Amino acid sequence: MIFSIHQNPSDSVKLAPRQKHAIPLVVAARNIEEGCGSAAISTQTWYTWMKDKGFKEEVDRQREAVISDALDRLKGSVRGAVEGLRTLLDAEEKNIRLRACAEVLDYFLKARELEDIERRLSKLEEAARTE
Repeated sequence: MIFSIHQNPSDSVKLAPRQKHAIPLVVAARNIEEGCGSAAISTQTWYTWMKDKGFKEEVDRQREAVISDALDRLKGSVRGAVEGLRTLLDAEEKNIRLRACAEVLDYFLKARELEDIERRLSKLEEAARTE
């Protein structure tokens, strides 16, 4: 597993030792059933715990931490991926070059679209703050 599954519970949330043990195992698992098996609890127990607001908030916090860690790891790989794609632009085989060109253009257009959406969203947020 590439993620750290031992997240520290928030000090503001009071959890039972079994809950503290279960959360990182379930959060890091491929699915709830697998995580509950690793934590040695039933899925019914998990869903009962999830009805508690504080427990659910802690689960959400730890899920966000796992996602953030994964995104940080991906960001570290982007430069290598871009360079790998750029080297394919010079491939001898025409189909590989064509596919690489299409991918580069597709990623460029998606990035531009995201920048445009972010810029427009910032303007809307600013306008909402000044109202």
